[in-house]
Formats: sequence, C-alpha cells, structure tokens
Amino acid sequence: MKIGTMRSIDYWLGVPLCFFLSGFNFFAKIFSFKAKRKNAPPRILFIKLSELGAIALAYPLFTRIKEEYPSAELFFVTFEKSRDIFKLLKGVVADENVLGIRDDSIGVFILDTFKVIKRLRREKFDIVFDLDFFSRFTAILAYLAKADKRAGFYRYTFEGLYRGSLLTHKFQYNPLNHVSKTYLSLSQAARQERKDTPESDSSIGDKEIVLPQYISEGRIQEAMRERLKASGINAGSKLFLLNPGEGLLPLREWPLDNFIALSKRLLEDKNNYIIIIGKDEAFKKGELILKAAGASRCLNFSGKTSLEELMGLFNIAEALISNDCGLAHLAMLSPVKKFVIFGPESPQVFGPLGKNNWIIYSNWPCSPCLSAFNHRKSSCRDNKCLKAINPEDVYRLIKKACEN
Repeated sequence: MKIGTMRSIDYWLGVPLCFFLSGFNFFAKIFSFKAKRKNAPPRILFIKLSELGAIALAYPLFTRIKEEYPSAELFFVTFEKSRDIFKLLKGVVADENVLGIRDDSIGVFILDTFKVIKRLRREKFDIVFDLDFFSRFTAILAYLAKADKRAGFYRYTFEGLYRGSLLTHKFQYNPLNHVSKTYLSLSQAARQERKDTPESDSSIGDKEIVLPQYISEGRIQEAMRERLKASGINAGSKLFLLNPGEGLLPLREWPLDNFIALSKRLLEDKNNYIIIIGKDEAFKKGELILKAAGASRCLNFSGKTSLEELMGLFNIAEALISNDCGLAHLAMLSPVKKFVIFGPESPQVFGPLGKNNWIIYSNWPCSPCLSAFNHRKSSCRDNKCLKAINPEDVYRLIKKACEN
C-alpha cells in the first residue's frame, strides 16, 4: 500500500477505534480481574511496522531489555517486508517470534492483522513496547495484546496525533533527542507500575547507545565479488554505492540531477565504479543515472540484492552516498564510509550512529518540517533545503574522506 493510503486508514479508522477502545478500557478496568502468570519467564512484545532503519536504531532498547530480563521471550510485530532485518540483528528475536503483516493490498493487510491479533491474545504478554510514533494502528495492536504494561509515545500537552488512552506507560516524544535515546527511555516502563506524567527517571548517556557490528559471511562477500567481477569490476577498484531514493517520500530526496553530477565527478577517476542500490522503486532512477553518467563503470543493482547481499556490498565498498533513509541506518552496522544527505528531517534526531559518518545538511531555517508530530507530511512543495546542497561540495567531501 502507498504511504498516503496507510495514513488515511490510520486516521479515518484509527481515530474512532482509539476513542471507542479508550472508553471500553475505562470501564473494563473497573470490573475486570486478570490473574497473573506465576513462575513463568516474562513475555515481551515490540511493535514497529515499517522503517528498517528505525528498527536498527532501537537496538539499544532490545539489548537493555535482554540484560534486565535474561530469561524473557521476545516477540516482534512488523510488516512482512521488514522481517529480514532480524537476520542482521542476530540474537534479538527468534525467527518464529517475528509476526509479519503483509501490506500488498488492503484485503491482505486486514487478513494478516486479524491473524496477528489472534496470536497476540494467545501469547499472554507481560509488556508491550509500541515503537511507532503516534500511529493509532500500533496503539490498538498494543492494547489488544492484553499486556499489563503497554508503553509508547503520548502527546501530553503537545498538539501531537491522537491515540486515545490505550497505553499504561505514556512517554513523551522528544523531537530534539536522537531517536535511539528516545527508544531507550521506554525501558523505564519495565520498572514502573504506571506512567502518566512526562518526566523521565534518569538521563541517557551516549555510552549507553550500543550498536551491533554485522560482518557478512565470507561466502556472501565472495559471491558479491564474483558477481562484480562478472560485470567487469576488478578486485582493486573502488566501489561507491549510491542510493538516489525510491520516491516514497520525494520531499527528502536529493535531486536526481545532483546525483548524476556527482556520479560524473566520481567516474573521472578510472579506478572508481558506481553501484546504484535500493528497492525496486529506485530502478528507474538508477537507469537514468547510468544513461547520463556512462554505463561502462556504473551498475544498477536496485531491487537485485537481498538484505544480506546488500550488507556484503557495504563490507567491501569504499563509501555509501545516500538520502536520509533506512539504508543509511543499516549501513551503520558495517564499516563503510557513509555520506548521508539531510533536508526536511533533522540529523540530530535521525542521523546514523557509530563511526565513519559524514552528515550533509544545509540547515535551512524551515528545516526540519517532517516529524512525528505531522506524520511526516509537510506542506512544503519545493525542497530548497536539499537543492541548496551542491554536488561539487559533496564530491570534495567524499574525495577528502576517502583519501585519508
């Protein structure tokens, strides 16, 4: 389904459902009694439907929960297309405990949702962490899971999106903090009976943000090298990965002409090769770059690699040049140099973590205009904040970083 369709469903169906379930919850608490499970390892559920990068940024929360509850059984609800992220975040959630919802069509989405709800109610969870920002759908899933503790983000006095009163532990979303720290703050829910006020128990230091380092298997790296060799790329060549975007959120994508100009500059060095990466939707953009920049040392792998193969590329490439997107966050699990272009969103909140990161941001006064508070939907029709970023400046930054 398209992002606009999902937003419409979340609003027109989500608002009345949140309102109805909030009223039902008010009266149910008065008359209900729930027997607690005795001497059983806790069952903990995380919900985050989309955005592979955001799931990777929640890794510090997963590790904190596993440290505090080593015997806990962890579950995760996400879109089916996001399932492969857990192959990279090894040991976080067992494959059989990842519950996928397909979003190919409205009918399939509804069918899978009912199947997941049925499974959630059968599992009898102790804690649910809703990792989505103000999505009504995930708040409804969290409530229907029937856990004693349901933690997620709440607007309090902000003019955020209405989600009803389905959460027992309401955390204030901070639009100035990095999202990894915002997620980690949710771990406090496990230590509190309820939370109905916005203040946190303690600060979260930079040292608490830990990330896994994913080194792809040797066979995968070797297979990618053989694939590149078959395309005429020698072992000593420098690989530059470009992700021009899939058009899902065009407002945050650097203009295609700028990617073409940058590609031409990179290809001036006869030892450099460019590989276009991304989902199927990026393929057409990749073909335009090939045509304009010269196809002899430029390959289009958009939609032609698995997630593990993509990580194999990250481990053998010189650099990744990308818009602000999930791929940039997945790349932070590897040692590849990352040059990430930000415009209508803030790198202070969504910037990749770890080493070898170069943030390219024009810092216009109107940016950021996309946030959790507006469901990442801006009235801007001309992303001048991105157009102001000069390809020549980006090239010089890349050249200097890759020479060191």
